[in-house]
Amino acid sequence: MSNRSGKNGNSSNGGSSRGGVSKTNGPKKGGSLLGQKPRPKKADGKVYVRDDAPRRNQARAEEKHLPQTNKRLGEFTIDRLSHDGRGVASLDGKTMFIDGALIGEKVTARLVEDHARFIDARVDQIIEPSPERVTPPCEHFASCGGCQLQYMQPSAQVEMKQQALLEQLQRWGGVVPKHILPAISLGDTGYRSRARLGVWYEADGSVTLGFRQRYSNDITPINQCIVLVPELNALLAPLHVWLTELRATKAVTHIELVKGQLEIAIILRHTKKLADADLAALAQLADTAQCTVWLEPNGDNGLTDLAGQPCDPRLVYSVESLDLAFHPQDFTQVNPQVNQQMVAQALQLLALKPTDRVLDLFCGIGNFTLPIAKQCAQVVGIEAVESMVLRGRENAERLNITNAKFIAGNLADMTHTQLQRLGGADKEQGITAILLDPPRDGAKDIIASILRWGVGKQLSPKRIVYVSCNPATLARDSALLAEAGYSLDTLGVLDMFPHTSHVESMALFLPKR
Repeated sequence: MSNRSGKNGNSSNGGSSRGGVSKTNGPKKGGSLLGQKPRPKKADGKVYVRDDAPRRNQARAEEKHLPQTNKRLGEFTIDRLSHDGRGVASLDGKTMFIDGALIGEKVTARLVEDHARFIDARVDQIIEPSPERVTPPCEHFASCGGCQLQYMQPSAQVEMKQQALLEQLQRWGGVVPKHILPAISLGDTGYRSRARLGVWYEADGSVTLGFRQRYSNDITPINQCIVLVPELNALLAPLHVWLTELRATKAVTHIELVKGQLEIAIILRHTKKLADADLAALAQLADTAQCTVWLEPNGDNGLTDLAGQPCDPRLVYSVESLDLAFHPQDFTQVNPQVNQQMVAQALQLLALKPTDRVLDLFCGIGNFTLPIAKQCAQVVGIEAVESMVLRGRENAERLNITNAKFIAGNLADMTHTQLQRLGGADKEQGITAILLDPPRDGAKDIIASILRWGVGKQLSPKRIVYVSCNPATLARDSALLAEAGYSLDTLGVLDMFPHTSHVESMALFLPKR
């Protein structure tokens, strides 16, 4: 077991050679040293030292512990589920989270990790199964780390996510929504339009293509993934064959698959130059599969085509009857059907008028910004990633949308006066509504600016729609918005990632009356 420094328990740091027994060429003359008890001698004349005897100037040897991972912990009955869908029990006064267990089940568990205040564990055997348990539909479920909840009915997964969201908002944010929207859930298979796979080269010369294993950095070989769209699933087998025939040994490290509205793309990250024969075979694969292949040599140097020429390609997806172009490595939602419904719901909650002015913060390439522009006088999108801001401007120009403005800026470092100026808010012309779509860290700094605006009467948005990918930070930010004078009016779950514990949600905040 590793210590807090990350070094192994048997590290040489645990017992220094300094301060040990001195080596001498012969016995010392005279008696024992003053104040020291004579040490008994072995028959061979060497000084015998007890292993547990303290020695001056020598670090005490670190206590060695046998690894406890995978240790059997006993039999437990599950009384509730955690916010991420794991069964909850207790052991030795600690809360224990058991991956793979459902409410009411009696299970045995094995240790994953023992923390100071809680225990992570996994199901070993199911003694008394819940009637809600189903057989996981994926053959790779037991080892693949991609989908954690396939043993649970899809409808029960959505219900669990909604309940977990409500509990966290009430417990950590102190807020309860007035209205709860029906969850947006549009099918639990064939929904992912992009995926990143790892490549591992075995000692026997074979190659593994797949996803990370559960509780491990090893790769699970994947020949079919039930959550990938069919067009991407069809690429797994030919790509694996191509990898096994590589002339450039261990050259490819990752493969990303992306589907646009009509296009299919493969991005290969490689650390060595591919042989001409490898490139020819790859071109043949692309022709057969009717897809485009781009190369990413040595990581962050941009994309090239198969001829090695730098390129800046675009794919397209549709939302609210708008075709948005994106770079294959831009962030886009992986579930296009849920994304369509998510944007439509945001527009409904914003309830925009033709005279309204809107701020879209963390706007990306304009997934919300450009549909919003169709319903208001002006929208300003602010995003930290400059390349995505450029994409937003490209899309606005191509679609002839003139009332959408995209600005590059780090919202976390932006003062409230800077944000007010960039957003164009003043005493004569305020911001009617704000849409927040932050990363997992949430929007704490932005909400602080909203609070200061409200105090100064410089900005009082009538509606704030918050799209969250992390219930914990949404709960924290809901409490901050309450301090800023807003109440949680409406809340809904977005099942963007079926079969996983990931929870997306949308909340509407209105000024308190």
